[in-house]
Amino acid sequence: MPGWKPLIGFCDPLLKVGESGTRCDFNAFITLIKHGIHDMGLISTLVVVALLCYVGFELLTSQGNVSAWTNAKKRFGKVIFGYIWVLAAWLIVYTITTALLNPATTIQILK
Repeated sequence: MPGWKPLIGFCDPLLKVGESGTRCDFNAFITLIKHGIHDMGLISTLVVVALLCYVGFELLTSQGNVSAWTNAKKRFGKVIFGYIWVLAAWLIVYTITTALLNPATTIQILK
């Protein structure tokens, strides 16, 4: 995962240089946020897959119990709805950080 490595030695405030020798500036900070959000999206995908497996197991083992079936269907809907929210948040952050890292946009903001 690309996002966690920069968190370890992100910036040395005295040298103004990051672990890889890059400058610690606004672009480096925005890149750090972008990588972190990307990693959270990957982790949330793994969690959603695990939850969907659990809900599927509940559906299979309901054995004709109507209340267990409806509870499992409600959980399924909630998991999907939550994952859609996570994807929407990722899309918004990705769009904003891409715009902020664009050199033409950065020059416009600083002027």
